[in-house]
Amino acid sequence: MKHETPSLDDADRKLLRALQRDASLSQGDLAEQAGVSASLVSRRIARLKEAGVLRAVVGLVDAKSAGLTCAAIIRVRLRDHSAENVRAFRDVVQRMEEATLCVMLTGEADYLVKIVARDLPHFQEIVQSKLLRCKGIAHMESSIVLEYLKDTTELPLD
Repeated sequence: MKHETPSLDDADRKLLRALQRDASLSQGDLAEQAGVSASLVSRRIARLKEAGVLRAVVGLVDAKSAGLTCAAIIRVRLRDHSAENVRAFRDVVQRMEEATLCVMLTGEADYLVKIVARDLPHFQEIVQSKLLRCKGIAHMESSIVLEYLKDTTELPLD
């Protein structure tokens, strides 16, 4: 249950920065980095979760090390913006475990979807068996990721 977002003090921001860098740190290490006592760390984390500021504490998996060597960005344009087409597209993407990001855009494309796959043939299979079956899609344009210049989940909390 989310309540009104609390104002974040300096210790909250330091704690969130530390969690973004390494969520496996001990409470003592987190307390040291945030400048608070270890007993306050768990209460602050609970408060930030309750407020919806901290969505989850997760481990980040390296895609290539996990055998997912192909990533692509797909720009999608729907046939029209009817509730039926939007719902159909959103349902398809929500069910795709290979889709790691989907955002609605302004401009020519309606959505941008990031797909991770084992390799190029697997990517092709995903597109053909899942995305192209969505009747609400008018046009798709794919770009294979050649190199990540920056890939972070860390938000600028200064």
